[in-house]
Amino acid sequence: MTSSIQKISFIGSGNVATHLAQAFYKAGIQIHQVYSMSCSNAEQLSSKISAEYICDIERLDTNVDLIVFAVKDEVIKDLSEYVIRKNPLVKMVHTSGSIGLDVFEGALNAGIFYPLQSFSKSKEMDISKVPFLITTQNTLLRNDLIVLAETISSKVYVYSEDQLKHLHIAAVLVNNFSNHLFALAQDYCNKHQLDYQLLLPLIQETIHKIEQFAPIDAQTGPARRGDYTIIENHLKTLSEEEESLHKIYKLFSDSILNMYQLKS
Repeated sequence: MTSSIQKISFIGSGNVATHLAQAFYKAGIQIHQVYSMSCSNAEQLSSKISAEYICDIERLDTNVDLIVFAVKDEVIKDLSEYVIRKNPLVKMVHTSGSIGLDVFEGALNAGIFYPLQSFSKSKEMDISKVPFLITTQNTLLRNDLIVLAETISSKVYVYSEDQLKHLHIAAVLVNNFSNHLFALAQDYCNKHQLDYQLLLPLIQETIHKIEQFAPIDAQTGPARRGDYTIIENHLKTLSEEEESLHKIYKLFSDSILNMYQLKS
């Protein structure tokens, strides 16, 4: 089915905007304008998708099928208020998983178009495998957004605002927090003149394993075994020089012990 949304403008030119705009462009959807406070960023993205770039919000043309807000959460409300005053009927979505529809107060055709993925401009990605979560109270817009998402992805779902909020928390746990643990491990290795690259096969195997088993069944390590001797030895080592890591190690160990009812 062809989407009724064939002409889109983007507010934002960062990681999410770059991947989405390029994906829509490749799918044959016209990208009309790209707005950013940074003229150079807007121009850079626009040049890849045959769009007009603007860095003055007053020049935004609301005569489009959809406006996508792909900017920091804290600026969506102010920017959307301008758009709503100019054209309250224009369809608009934001791409955040952490804020609701109330940011579009006064809009008649508003929704959330959340790609559940971590994006970087410089890294290519198969966007057809990225889950897209659709949230809106407008039935017609919901149908339009579903068809639009299906032009670039095979994984499209309709979620409530409450579901989206909880899913975003889960996403932070598996992506942001796990990546921070990798960063901490790399820093720890560097401090002790160890090769962090040696850990990469272990990281990769951990990811591969949870594709086959539930994480609760794939858990290994001293806390999963209830090996208090090793845990205490590790904590003693960390307490001598790594206070923050000591706290994190203990917190995670206690959480694992509790999950498997091994806490004494």
